[in-house]
Amino acid sequence: MDEYIQTKAPVPSARIAEGLGLSPALARYELIALEEMGYLTKPHASAGRVPTRQGFRQYSLSLLPPRPLPEATRRRLERALEGAREPEAFLVKVAVGLSGYPALLRLQPRRAPKLLQVHLSPLPEGTLAVLVLEGGRVKEVRLPLVLPQETLRRAEEALTGPLETLPAAPKGLEDLFAHLSRALASGFALRYREGLSEALKEPEAKDPGFLERLVALYEEGGEDVRVGEVEGLALVQAGFQKGEWLGELTLIGPLRMRYAEALSVAFSLSQVYTGQHAD
Repeated sequence: MDEYIQTKAPVPSARIAEGLGLSPALARYELIALEEMGYLTKPHASAGRVPTRQGFRQYSLSLLPPRPLPEATRRRLERALEGAREPEAFLVKVAVGLSGYPALLRLQPRRAPKLLQVHLSPLPEGTLAVLVLEGGRVKEVRLPLVLPQETLRRAEEALTGPLETLPAAPKGLEDLFAHLSRALASGFALRYREGLSEALKEPEAKDPGFLERLVALYEEGGEDVRVGEVEGLALVQAGFQKGEWLGELTLIGPLRMRYAEALSVAFSLSQVYTGQHAD
């Protein structure tokens, strides 16, 4: 498996026999057994074997729990993260630098934050709504409604919180409140992305289809996708909780991913971010 990950070339049975100290006959027997189990496939009659999606999945699971980053590295990262102006943006940059793969960070509050205040400003083509939320969060939404300043002022007065849900709309503000309600219902997830250009360094990047699928995952956030569920791609994901936030740090790469390194980076950085320490 490790040799195929490094070379992207089918591995012949003779090389496996030599590396494991087995007889050629025994090596071939074991490889045939792995083929029958669905872990390997032989692209051509005279070629060596390559791992299947199932084989990569089993291999990645065998690496759990992952090896943590060196303690000295973790300590340096903790100090750097504490001093970062935007810790989340810094975290994904570090993930890219350490792993060599595009990185995504998704944060979702365990419960919807309360609405503290709404600021409404007229725009030539509509209205800009700035929603001030519990916990210091701010969400900007452009609404396709052109309304007079007095109407916007009335709405702001009716939306002084804290509010868990929007109140009933005063007369004449029904459309505005409906748009604001939809904006709040769209969710409060935060997403950070970095390192898409790293994908161009992989041999698989010569395939336009591979790049198209990878960019789609990168843009969509990679939700609920694992090893091989999108053709030719794998995601290493580390979930965590920090205060009232649930998060997931994700690395995207080819199916032939350097799983040991990627798992180590994803899990160690999630622990650094949440202030945990691996045993």
